[in-house]
Amino acid sequence: MPDTTPSNTTKINLGCGHILPPGWVNVDGSYRAWLASRLPRIDRALTACRILPKTEFNDTIMWCNLLKKFPWADNSVDVIYMGEIMEHFTQEQGRQVLENSLRVLKPDGVLRIRVPDNARFWRNYLAEYDAIRAKPRDQQNRNHERWTHMFFREICTNPSKFGSAGYYHKWMYDDVSLIMLLEELGYHNVERMPFHDSRIDDITVIEERDDLIVECTKPTVQQAMRLAA
Repeated sequence: MPDTTPSNTTKINLGCGHILPPGWVNVDGSYRAWLASRLPRIDRALTACRILPKTEFNDTIMWCNLLKKFPWADNSVDVIYMGEIMEHFTQEQGRQVLENSLRVLKPDGVLRIRVPDNARFWRNYLAEYDAIRAKPRDQQNRNHERWTHMFFREICTNPSKFGSAGYYHKWMYDDVSLIMLLEELGYHNVERMPFHDSRIDDITVIEERDDLIVECTKPTVQQAMRLAA
């Protein structure tokens, strides 16, 4: 288990998956992360026997149940990055994770979130639907249904934990809803950000693709007082 004292937890990569940049505390809450971090010899043995597939997880990963109180002290973390994790929580659970993040961030600490873009998802569906509907009846097809299949397969369907390894989408965000939620919880400087444009100096080592990206900071005492006034 890596050291989690404040001096070594200034940059937290929550829900790291296969992205394990050096200089970050890489945290994951999956079953495989628990096995690889808590029982690494058993994990390696099961992998060698081909009972489990290969994994990037190892004993340097920190396993954490993100629906419980975070193990870091209040005001102890400089940066929290969440890449494709918020959609795996319900709306209420996601709010809880963001509240926990606000608690452990230092004043002026940075939170950056990358999630699938709900508005872009359905805009793609509508673009294909409109194009197909504009064709004569004898030239129409049902190709646009792939977006509906994707939605119900990955978002609205609750698969077995064994088959999905515990992963499936429970909520979707657009920039308006995510920004309003963060501001409601007390975050400051909340704005949608371009890919790799960030207050985080080594953002390129952790952000692998462009999605809906929102970045914000924890207000300082002075900023919080002005916001409350």
